[in-house]
Amino acid sequence: MTRAVVAIGSNISPRREAIRVALQRLAHTDEIRLVATSALRETDPIDAPPGSGLFVNGACLLETTLGPFELFQCLQEIEALAGRTRGTPNAPRTLDLDLILFGDSAIDTPELTVPHPRAHQRDFVLEPAAEVAPDMTHPHMGNTLAQLKAARSAGATS
Repeated sequence: MTRAVVAIGSNISPRREAIRVALQRLAHTDEIRLVATSALRETDPIDAPPGSGLFVNGACLLETTLGPFELFQCLQEIEALAGRTRGTPNAPRTLDLDLILFGDSAIDTPELTVPHPRAHQRDFVLEPAAEVAPDMTHPHMGNTLAQLKAARSAGATS
């Protein structure tokens, strides 16, 4: 089984309920084992259209027999079940599930980029990801999530 970190967010009510249901759907997917979930945090929207509401963000650690593209498809299906529509970039959304890390894989395709290219620069992703998987290593940077969080907290990363 491969360990994967997924960032979870919502800024359209009912935010916490959308996240709860998404975690439940992940936990009830045969090829996925939900290992850990972070505390949820309320955060300001970043690069979002004016008037976008506050986000509730967190992360979860999964173990899965799915490949990265199959897991990505599963995440998109769960988003769609939550009423997620795609259109304007960074627009408010009922549910956002981002594949942050997938084992030690480095993937760069038009469909999927892993590790997530900005995860190490965004506290709302890095903090909960480090909470659930502090020992997982960023394949491009060579540091664990805990090390990246500590460096970011110290102002050493950009």
